[in-house]
Amino acid sequence: MAGAGSGAGASGPSQSDGLHASFLARLPVDGASVSVVTVAGNHSTVSSSDALATRLEQLQYDLGEGPHYRALEMRKPVLVPDVRSADHSRWPTFGHAVVETQARALFSFPLRIGAAIVGVVDLYRLAPGELSDVDVAPAVALAGAVAGKAAAYAAADADGDGRDESALVAGTRRHVHQATGMVSVQLDTSARDAFSRLRGHAYAAGRSVDDVAHDVVTRVLDFTEPTGGETA
Repeated sequence: MAGAGSGAGASGPSQSDGLHASFLARLPVDGASVSVVTVAGNHSTVSSSDALATRLEQLQYDLGEGPHYRALEMRKPVLVPDVRSADHSRWPTFGHAVVETQARALFSFPLRIGAAIVGVVDLYRLAPGELSDVDVAPAVALAGAVAGKAAAYAAADADGDGRDESALVAGTRRHVHQATGMVSVQLDTSARDAFSRLRGHAYAAGRSVDDVAHDVVTRVLDFTEPTGGETA
């Protein structure tokens, strides 16, 4: 396993994506991503250390399950010290997918501002192993320390004033929100149901929600078609 703070492939992110850096510096982990979640359920990924951290966040976003979502639901850390021997009954589809990645341990900590949970930091290790109490306490503190900055980055991106989206950091996923609105109009349904249709189509096609949303926005994909398929 790479040493604490090394980060697998950590040369990728720009300085504006550095909210994960304190976790790598202080904790025995190999990668991290920081995401903000609004009360409406919109996700913004504001920081990611490497491609694997991005992949783990994307998998959970696409599937709508995993330690990330459990941490949001429970409002407390979710620790998976060994993904291969863990009980994945709470996230069966993600559990099946994550064992195919290089990650061997996952740890998700909610980002808290006062009583509000505004997002999650997802950490991974390349070898199985617990986070000790000595590690968990500073992880909770670090999550609280970056929560405000993460929310500010997400707000700036939503206004079009933040950093550009990159291969590592998906940003506010504005195209997903736009696609959700378009599908909602096409199907005359709620935004929640429209996003569920996007997510379901992506899963059935073996693609990411981001990719399917891009097809909707560019009018390659129209959900009013009988199969929700591509337009001519």
